[in-house]
Amino acid sequence: VLENTVGEALNGTTVLNTISLLKGARLLRVHDVKEAMECIRLVQKTQGL
Repeated sequence: VLENTVGEALNGTTVLNTISLLKGARLLRVHDVKEAMECIRLVQKTQGL
């Protein structure tokens, strides 16, 4: 959709991970573990989980 290179894809990936978590996903398959964990923690804190 954004026509980004692999190196530029992190922002889009984080947005899609966030949407997935908000819709109930309990498992994310990722390559950028640190960034994914930050995303998970932010969603948990903002959603009171």
